[in-house]
Amino acid sequence: MPINVTVFSDFVCPFCFIGSAIIDRLKRDFDIRDTWVPHELHPETPPEGRPLDDLVDRFDLDNVIMTCNQRGEPYGIRFARAERLFNSRLALEAAEFARDAGRYHDFHGRMFRAGFTDGRNIGEIGVVLDVAAQTNLDTERLKEALTDHRFAARVADGSRKAREAGVTALPSFIIEGRPRITGAVDESVLRRALEEALKAA
Repeated sequence: MPINVTVFSDFVCPFCFIGSAIIDRLKRDFDIRDTWVPHELHPETPPEGRPLDDLVDRFDLDNVIMTCNQRGEPYGIRFARAERLFNSRLALEAAEFARDAGRYHDFHGRMFRAGFTDGRNIGEIGVVLDVAAQTNLDTERLKEALTDHRFAARVADGSRKAREAGVTALPSFIIEGRPRITGAVDESVLRRALEEALKAA
């Protein structure tokens, strides 16, 4: 039987990007059924984004990026120098469209790379549609869904579930039958929790 893993995540969370790669690596050794739940970290961010220098000291930000690159290197992840905080709402809605189309994981990885590696504004519908095209999604149908915010309620429901689960930071991993694991954890922490879940099954 697969191990159910629920992950609360947002496309503007760098450690969620690394967490997705860790889960993919662990799938080589464990039968994991991972469900990624959207939780919008910064819903107040305008569509055009916000300069990160207005929010975080540049020195601290560069140190975070350096840490992310060190943590991401074993998984082939590279982070560009961050300049802006993007609005993730359209990207999260598009991910739900991709979920229904059976293309969620591919879209998920490409969207993370678009924002963090390529430095693209994932709050722009054109960028979202471009990532969707790379994922072989129907971009015309997606554009309609994004224009009328067809998946907005599902994204909002993800945030509601996060609050109900007591999620205070991202990523948050809930491995079936184990205590919640939060934040930028090492692969070994998740591996150990999966091993314990197997023993308890």
